[in-house]
Amino acid sequence: MNIGQVSRTFNSDNAPFLFGQDYVAFAVPVSLVFAVSTATSGLALVTDIDLGYFDKLLVAPIRRTTIVLGRLAADFVRGLATSTLVVLLGLAFGMRIASGVGGAVLIVLLSALWGVAYAGIGQTIALKTRNVQTTNASFIIFFPLLFLTPNFVPFDLLAEPMRTLARVNPVSYVIEGLRSLVLEGFVLADIAACLAVILVSGTVLTVLSLRALANYDRD
Repeated sequence: MNIGQVSRTFNSDNAPFLFGQDYVAFAVPVSLVFAVSTATSGLALVTDIDLGYFDKLLVAPIRRTTIVLGRLAADFVRGLATSTLVVLLGLAFGMRIASGVGGAVLIVLLSALWGVAYAGIGQTIALKTRNVQTTNASFIIFFPLLFLTPNFVPFDLLAEPMRTLARVNPVSYVIEGLRSLVLEGFVLADIAACLAVILVSGTVLTVLSLRALANYDRD
């Protein structure tokens, strides 16, 4: 619906930022970020806590870190499948990937890694609150960030103060990195910024999850 409406305003003839493609190519990176940013891992964790299964895991002869890291690994696999599906749908709607097959693989990998990074929010909230409703509402943290990005138009077409807010929002650089692979090819600066945001976010949120797990018995 969004693509159909916005395509009436922006198309390959009047929008240079589309690099000769239809608007679907500009929108797919946003869809990728939406698709992999879920609270699934946190909800599964808090459900285990609610049912008492988590207490059994804590006394099992395994490293506690594997409880968190194992779920993140599952999120990575789920992210690979989801992002592959979104890319295939984009191709079906006429999107072309300027960076070729290698770029398509990189798009899927980066999207899946972003999903892993974002999963740390849900896991940390689950371990801290032990509450299904609160964990389920964790998307509220992310939802505003997605709309404070160049999701419909590039940075230069955003009005102030939206443009400034978008530029300081780290999620913008995840979208821009994925978008550059679709529209322009291998733009190293955009890819590096995207990867840096993913790695920093993932490291910080995973550390917070592991710290919440370490303090679980004391909370």
